[in-house]
Amino acid sequence: MPEQIVVGYDGSENSERALDWAIQEAGTLAGELRVVVSMGRPVAVDPSLYGPFLEAIEEEADKVAAAAVTRARDAGVPAVAVVERGDAAGVLVHESEDAASLVLGRRGRRGVRGRLGSVTAAAAAHAKCPVIVLPDRWDPRARDARGATGPFAGRVVVGVDRLGRDNPAVLAAGRYAARHGAGLALVTVVPEALSMPTGSADLDRAVREQLTEPAQSLVDQVAESVREDHPELDVETFVFSGQPADQLVEAGRSAELVVVGSRGYGGFRGLLMGSVSQAVLQEGEGPVMVVPARRKS
Repeated sequence: MPEQIVVGYDGSENSERALDWAIQEAGTLAGELRVVVSMGRPVAVDPSLYGPFLEAIEEEADKVAAAAVTRARDAGVPAVAVVERGDAAGVLVHESEDAASLVLGRRGRRGVRGRLGSVTAAAAAHAKCPVIVLPDRWDPRARDARGATGPFAGRVVVGVDRLGRDNPAVLAAGRYAARHGAGLALVTVVPEALSMPTGSADLDRAVREQLTEPAQSLVDQVAESVREDHPELDVETFVFSGQPADQLVEAGRSAELVVVGSRGYGGFRGLLMGSVSQAVLQEGEGPVMVVPARRKS
């Protein structure tokens, strides 16, 4: 059965980019595209106006969805439209149940510039499949045009925490890279080593080694495990110092995709997303994949 790629679409500029990405993704995987358009929750209007008002909303939603489906089919991708009434985030989370991935723009029609749209944030936090979020001004057709520039060009970047190989984000990143012919960069981050009060170079070096050696050992073990699953995959490891969110945002400037978990090691149950995931989604300049903390049963 072909994989389903779901895209949230409302006709906005950001959702147009998401649609372009989703069409390309479905084509690459020989999958099917589901274009999801939500009409939102019913609003309170005069009963005498409700019928025509609702009909107008439904007609507009049908037109928007039909145009998106036509674009996909013109590109040779099988596509269907799903037009639902109700909360947009809830509709998208429901559609994610059987999807291989859900593709969204960072903001919808009412998003505030520089902030993650509320629908996107809720869907990324609660979806049952990986969610790919495209930043403002992202053009999926420009990936090849960018060429091999930057330290992570042509690579999928994933953050490695103390969960190591058990982090679902690592599994998803390896699978995505292998299926798309990209390399994989495993990135872990340790706190910056402060200079010792004595100013001793030897002590400074010893502190750095004490911090970095366990991190390097962890990321190397994860790399070996990924290579066992995907022998053909080009895997590199990186150990940086600083803040994880800052390093992943920087990596995203040149990477094909940055992959994060919805919650990392030490995440509190009930929070929408871990702080690193939120920061990468809000500040990243490239596409970000958010992988659910738990696999679908």
